[in-house]
Amino acid sequence: MVTGVLAIVVMHVTVFGPLRLGPLSVGEPWRALIVLLALGGLRHARVRTPSLAQRLWAGLTGRWRSEAFQAVWPIVLVTRLSILLVGYLAVVSIGYPEGAPPIRVSDNEAVNLPLRWDTGWYLNVAMEGYSWEAENDGQQNIAFFPGYPLATEALATLLGAQAVFRPPLDRPPSEALAQLQVLFLSSALLVSLLSFGWGMVWLYRLTREHLDESATRAALLLMAAYPFAVFFSAAYTESIMLLAVAASFYQFRHEKWGSAAAWGVLAGLCRPNGFLLAGPLAVIGLTQFLARRGAGETRATLKRHALVALAVASMPVVGTLLYCGFIYTLTGDPLAWREAHTAWGRSYTGFPTLITPLESITQRGVVEYTSAQPIETLNALGAVLACALIWPVTRQFGPEYGVFMVLNVGPPLLFGGFLSMGRVTSLLFPMFMYMAAVLADRHRQTLVCGFAAVQGLAAVLFFTWHRFL
Repeated sequence: MVTGVLAIVVMHVTVFGPLRLGPLSVGEPWRALIVLLALGGLRHARVRTPSLAQRLWAGLTGRWRSEAFQAVWPIVLVTRLSILLVGYLAVVSIGYPEGAPPIRVSDNEAVNLPLRWDTGWYLNVAMEGYSWEAENDGQQNIAFFPGYPLATEALATLLGAQAVFRPPLDRPPSEALAQLQVLFLSSALLVSLLSFGWGMVWLYRLTREHLDESATRAALLLMAAYPFAVFFSAAYTESIMLLAVAASFYQFRHEKWGSAAAWGVLAGLCRPNGFLLAGPLAVIGLTQFLARRGAGETRATLKRHALVALAVASMPVVGTLLYCGFIYTLTGDPLAWREAHTAWGRSYTGFPTLITPLESITQRGVVEYTSAQPIETLNALGAVLACALIWPVTRQFGPEYGVFMVLNVGPPLLFGGFLSMGRVTSLLFPMFMYMAAVLADRHRQTLVCGFAAVQGLAAVLFFTWHRFL
């Protein structure tokens, strides 16, 4: 692993020049090359076979031929690129509401395509870091958690971001800045697409433990075709959050504590509700504990398992606390990020907000309500579907999946009504598992077609800057 990282560093510095990552700096490739050769020689002297190259090749070919990868890659490739194509064709054929997008980094619509809505905030954090103004009651970038921007910055650095402004400049600073913005935007989209693919691999493995191969593929296809899955083709956090959640679920179930802890921390760093992943992980830990006790394991073994499982289950909370600690050093209030969300309409409203649409439908009728509030209607349908499936999911797959559904649906409904509930439900993989489990194959295909048709509409609205939140 260490020699592999050093090899990447050597190649990067050779191609793009000096590399700086926080306090670490590599100015000349030969220095890293010397360290690489020394470590590589030491490793080869102690463990002669297999070589790093052989292990990497075996790992790549093994993963490529795996059942999970072979099942996932066609779904990921076709659905994500199709949505981007629909978005691009919508832009060039329909255009924007006011004739031009609010923000852009290029005149090329294909290059500019991923820059939509909140993407600008993520890019701002990735390129410039966090800032805060105490007297500003409007929108501020501390509302956006650092996991996705950090991944974007890391990939952009790997692709040569630090070389763009390295003197002497061979172009005007404005052109260099535009190039840097495009590089970061491209990196953000790549992080989303790669994270979605990787997350679907973990989800396939997890789902395969509950369903047969046909139903597992159907569950993944239903999730990829879901109307609000359009956000998996955007420079948004949905993809990396799916990766963190699916991987932590799978690894925790298999008691791979180190990996489960790392994915849990990532979940806590990605989104404001990431820490809630601790709930279902704790349920899995309790289930494992009860099974071990039923098998007659010793008290010491049970105690050790309980402590480790509890510690790993708390890692999503640790991830969120890390961000809270950073925000405290910036603002003096560890929860200032939460207050910043009120500028986007996220504040506690309780159940009255949910009753208002029902009263409107009763008074005005379904047709008039949906005509006046089409996007709220779609979000409401997603929320109703998720709520209706909580108990069936719990009975079918276990309490940890039900707890996951409750914790991800309840708080957003109480802190914003149906606002963005489509985005929220796009990550509720247990409900797609359930639909695949109970539906006949022909019904699965029909539902996929219906989902995909509405997702095409979602892509048109989202990429042409029409409200779809």
